Amino acid sequence: MKTVFLILMSWVGLTAAQAQSNDWNQLLKDYLVLEDALVGSNANDAKEAVAKMQKEVQQLLPEASGKAYQKELRFLAAYLEVAGKASSVEDIRTRFEKISGSMIVLANQKVFGSETLYVVYCPMKKASWLDDANEVKNPYYGKAMLTCGSVTKTIN
Repeated sequence: MKTVFLILMSWVGLTAAQAQSNDWNQLLKDYLVLEDALVGSNANDAKEAVAKMQKEVQQLLPEASGKAYQKELRFLAAYLEVAGKASSVEDIRTRFEKISGSMIVLANQKVFGSETLYVVYCPMKKASWLDDANEVKNPYYGKAMLTCGSVTKTIN
């Protein structure tokens, strides 16, 4: 009977960890959608991605209590709240720097699992962003300076 109980408890723990991992992966996915929307100068898609990220962060905050990444998650929530009030793609781009900063900190803390991510730096904006592709598509300037930047770090 103890064995069955231990197996059941292990399964519950594994299921909870997988659910949390799925929440983090969804946050990353929504961030990458935001990045792509900014590259394409699509304000509607960018606003929708920000709204989805806000929901994901709100789901993750209770689970983050006492964790090293809780502070950064709170920063991200605040940045997303401001970005959610933006009225244009340029306003969202202005806020993207802070959102990206938090996402890079979280990626360095390995909350997104084992996916390879790249930190890309734009020397014109003097800002970085996170990408899942080892190529430059600049979300800060879109088509105006699409390939401005370089990969500065790989996060495994």
